[in-house]
Amino acid sequence: MKRILAVLCCLVTTAHAKPADLPTLGPVVNIVEWSGNQLPPVYERSDQLPLTRSDLAKLSDSRFKTEQLVQMITQRRYAGDVSADGLIALQTAGIAAETIQAASLHALAPNRSIDLSITLKIDGQRSQPRTRYLYVIIPDGEIERVFTADLNQVFGGRWTSDTTTDRSDLLIPRTVRTVSFTGRIPLTNVAPRELTVFTSPRPDIHWLSELDDTTRARARTHAFKYPASSLRSDCRLLIRLYQDRMLEDNWTITGTHFECEWD
Repeated sequence: MKRILAVLCCLVTTAHAKPADLPTLGPVVNIVEWSGNQLPPVYERSDQLPLTRSDLAKLSDSRFKTEQLVQMITQRRYAGDVSADGLIALQTAGIAAETIQAASLHALAPNRSIDLSITLKIDGQRSQPRTRYLYVIIPDGEIERVFTADLNQVFGGRWTSDTTTDRSDLLIPRTVRTVSFTGRIPLTNVAPRELTVFTSPRPDIHWLSELDDTTRARARTHAFKYPASSLRSDCRLLIRLYQDRMLEDNWTITGTHFECEWD
């Protein structure tokens, strides 16, 4: 009898013991408690561009029904400001409450950065530039975002995107080097703004207000919009650097081009 009890005790202990090769038990979920729950609705999206605030105002003025506008927003999404100020602007424009709710629900994620590609067209031979520091400054609300490069380092290095084109003629040897850098720039303040490009001998510029009159006169400025939301936020900056053929340490910016794609 004692032997039988001992065997039973061993069986009970073994049945409740956790084998070493089994994972730790996680929480147990009672699926009965899911009763009444619903999965999020699946929306049929259109390949058309999202609607904007001006689109909604135009369609509303053209007597499109609220139900139609809500359905369009559901299918195409909404590219616009849906902050408190943005929603107030929609209401002030006479947009129906149901349409405003749909815009708030289906709005694209707000922009918080841009993807910027900076391409340098270097027309000249490697030398020590007199104004060796390249700056790109973009104001962002109360701060100024400063991006800089030491041209000595750019001229002397080899980069992932780095090509050279021979543009020599019979009399003058000439090569143009193209170097590109790409990165993501955080921009939190949604508003039109300006991008400023310049070179300077100073390595420690942090604000546009620090520029002297000579540097300010040489600076190139590009105004651009920065929407609250968009499908894309790709911007490209082209900078042409030219070396004086007589004074090899004299490099100047002869041209810049800046463009952004938002849709």
